[in-house]
Amino acid sequence: MSNFTMKIRNVKNIKKLDFDIPTEKGLYALTGENGSGKSTIIASAASSFYVPWLYDYFGEPRETSKITFDLDGKRREIVAKENKSWSTPKEHIDINGFYEGSIVYGNRFRNSDYELVNKISRVSSEQLRPASEFVRKQLGLILRDDEDYYDEKLFTLKRELKLTFEKKYKIKTDLFYFSNQGSLVSQLQMSTGENLLLTVLRSLELRTNKKNDSKYPTYVYLDEIELALHPAAIHRFILFLEELVEKFNLIVFFSTHSSDILRRITPDNIFYVQNMLGGEVKLLNPCYPAFATRKLEAANYGYDFLIFVEDYLAQHIIEKVLKEQRLLSQRKILVLPIGGWKQVLKFASDIIHSHLAPASTKILIVLDGDIKEQVPSFIEEAELRFSRPPQYLPVPSLEKYLLHNLYENLDYDLMNELNDYIFQITSVEDIINNYKKNIKSGEYTKSNGKLNSGVNSGKNLYFLFNTELKKQRKTEKELVDCITEYLFRTNDKNLQKLNDFFREQLSK
Repeated sequence: MSNFTMKIRNVKNIKKLDFDIPTEKGLYALTGENGSGKSTIIASAASSFYVPWLYDYFGEPRETSKITFDLDGKRREIVAKENKSWSTPKEHIDINGFYEGSIVYGNRFRNSDYELVNKISRVSSEQLRPASEFVRKQLGLILRDDEDYYDEKLFTLKRELKLTFEKKYKIKTDLFYFSNQGSLVSQLQMSTGENLLLTVLRSLELRTNKKNDSKYPTYVYLDEIELALHPAAIHRFILFLEELVEKFNLIVFFSTHSSDILRRITPDNIFYVQNMLGGEVKLLNPCYPAFATRKLEAANYGYDFLIFVEDYLAQHIIEKVLKEQRLLSQRKILVLPIGGWKQVLKFASDIIHSHLAPASTKILIVLDGDIKEQVPSFIEEAELRFSRPPQYLPVPSLEKYLLHNLYENLDYDLMNELNDYIFQITSVEDIINNYKKNIKSGEYTKSNGKLNSGVNSGKNLYFLFNTELKKQRKTEKELVDCITEYLFRTNDKNLQKLNDFFREQLSK
């Protein structure tokens, strides 16, 4: 795996940030509250492959302002110069991509003054040619759910006029026109969503048509794009991006606080921006959508019971218990995965004591079974208060469950089940053997290793399983479903304790 790091020092409100930028294709999200630094981080990351208008983005640098990238032995630096300007990076680190800064910044029009708007508006139909099929169809599908909506209605400048506009107004992107009931509407006069999406689609078209000679994926950074798009359009846009990611080896990074986007991205690919004391910024990863949007979605917590758990395995086990015990009748119940057990406890405390859920809603906390002894001391140290003490699942975390039952104490029935239904190409045995080789080679104990955190936690083994899932175009949900079915079919003795707990709590 490649090692791609970005270090930000004294840029805007960020005093210090170290970020291991992913190098595996997929959809990713950077999220956090307003003013947390999302846009600064995403714009800084984009400067790994092009020279942005740094003064426009970050203002006048401080003496110690610096953005540094390191990628497999190559380095690229942007620093403050003596004249209080930003240096132009000369080093290339073999990264390709583009950045769209939504409403405020981006690659559209840097000088949209009245003269430009006037000139653009006076273009005649004879000076235009049809827009590409790619842009027309995708714009129609995403905004209207109709690929033919813009057929024979969407145009762009002919080459000669485009060159004139580029020379006189420094416009390097394509300009689009929509023929609406006999009138031409320029891109600058279109809705914000149309304007934004046209530029993104054209950039994607240019980038995917161009061969990527780099061994790394192409990076697409999109900053708060949801501000211009309807939720239904966001949904269709993400479906479109998911196809492009697989076909063209892309990494699409959203800077967002949209629950519509976050729900479509796996928690392993969500980074939550945390502002620490003194201006240092940390990124919490993995992050579950419920944690990232807890304050935005407080109004949606109109449930009789909220059950907070750590991960999707816990969610599936509890939802199956509730269904099989017929405990969903006449009750509105939501099971929310939050993240690590400390996050769950802090999250629950925040919801309770900030009154983010209605007073009539009962909150239950169910944690993985392997941390039961650590919880009381943490609750006391963090000064948390709960009227209902946390309960515990009959299994530890998904990572530890797989480590214990497939490596430390092999469960042949479970292994065969996973081979039959999930790992049909590369078997569980092959994955375990790969894990053993990595242990023997010292891969998980290297000081600079990407996976050395928690050697015995199961995270390293789970990384191998998750990598294989992606190769086979399968999801974590399929793995979780398989394990949950196995637990219930083998009638795990600890499940009865969970049954009794929910029957008691939900009958009060």
